[in-house]
Amino acid sequence: MEDSGSKGGRARRPAAKAPAAPTGKSAAPGKAPAVPRAAVPKAPATPKVPAAPKVPAASAAPVNRDEMVRVAAYFRALRRGFAPGYEVADWLEAQAEVDDIMATAAASRPRKAAAKKRPAD
Repeated sequence: MEDSGSKGGRARRPAAKAPAAPTGKSAAPGKAPAVPRAAVPKAPATPKVPAAPKVPAASAAPVNRDEMVRVAAYFRALRRGFAPGYEVADWLEAQAEVDDIMATAAASRPRKAAAKKRPAD
C-alpha cells in the first residue's frame, strides 16, 4: 500500500505558461500596456559622498583652540580659492568663529552640583 504523502503518489504540476506577447491593445481598460524590462532605461547611479565625521558632544581631551583656528582659517581660504592677500582676514574671522563656538559650548554645559560636606565626627 502506498501512502498518499509519499513521493511516488504525488502528481506533478504542469509548468507555468509564459505570458503572452503584447498585441498593442490593453487587456483591461485603464491599465497601461506592459513594457519589456530591456526597454526601461536605468537611472544613473548617484556617486557616494562620504559623510562628515561625527563629533562627540563632550570630549575627554582638552580643546586645542589654535588647531581649531588653523582648520577654520584653512577652510575659509579654500572657499575663496586660496586667493592671496586675505590670510590675516581669514585668521581673524576664524578666531572669532572658534571663540563663538567655544563660548556657546561652555554655556550649554551643565554645571556640576557642589559636593556635600560631611560633618566631622
